[in-house]
Parts: sequence; C-alpha cells; structure tokens
Amino acid sequence: MILLDTHVLVWCATGDTRKMSSDRMDEVDAAMLNGEAAVSSVTFWELEHIRRKPRNNMVRMPPTSSLRLRLLSDGIREVSPTGDIMVKAVQLGDDGFHKDPMDRIIVATALRGGFRLATADAQILAWASQANRLDLFDLH
Repeated sequence: MILLDTHVLVWCATGDTRKMSSDRMDEVDAAMLNGEAAVSSVTFWELEHIRRKPRNNMVRMPPTSSLRLRLLSDGIREVSPTGDIMVKAVQLGDDGFHKDPMDRIIVATALRGGFRLATADAQILAWASQANRLDLFDLH
C-alpha cells in the first residue's frame, strides 16, 4: 500500500512527470485503481491552504473538494489521523524529525499504517535515511 505525500498527489493529479517517472506514475495510477493507494486526510487540508495563497502553482488543479471526490471515486483511500497517529507525529521530534506538522502527520500515518511513502521531500528523505524506519516508494 502506497501513501502519497501532498506534492506527489499533485503531480499525479496533473500528470506532471518532470519530477516523477511516467512508469512510476503509471504504477501509482494502477495502485489507485486497485485500492492500494492512500492519502492522509490532512493532505486535502494542505492543498486547500496552498490553493488560497496568492501565488500558488496549482492553476491546473480542480477545486480541492472536487479533486477529493474524484480521487475517492477513482479508488484512493483516505486515511484520517487517529489519536495514535497524532501522538506519533509529535514523538517524531524526539527522533530528529523536522517541525512541519503536516509532514509529521503524513510520516506518522505511513509508519503506523504500514504504508510505503511516496515523497520527494528532501527533509523526509534525509530523516528516513538516517532513522532507517520508513518504507519509501521510489519515485524514479
């Protein structure tokens, strides 16, 4: 099961293969259709905040509520943060994880749910390499 970080979801939704190979994008699309891809519900919160910024780069994205409904109908699973995930998100700071709360919740979701995380976030990748506890989905 693959958990998509917010930027990876945007790339898949827009078909942007500049930072993710088309083969990997096809693999994510297949995972979605098979019910083997997920996003944290906080991803939609983050997307809507990004859309409201004056200079956002998501011009090609549909409204967040429409995108969410489309993705759910396409087979993506939405994972809501449980109390256990929220506690783990805070505890990640004890392991040297950076302070971004959305990244913490997404990584905690991956850890607690046994997901492979699809991300290109340099800070997450550096922490994962050092901590050696996060299963990553290679984007290349």
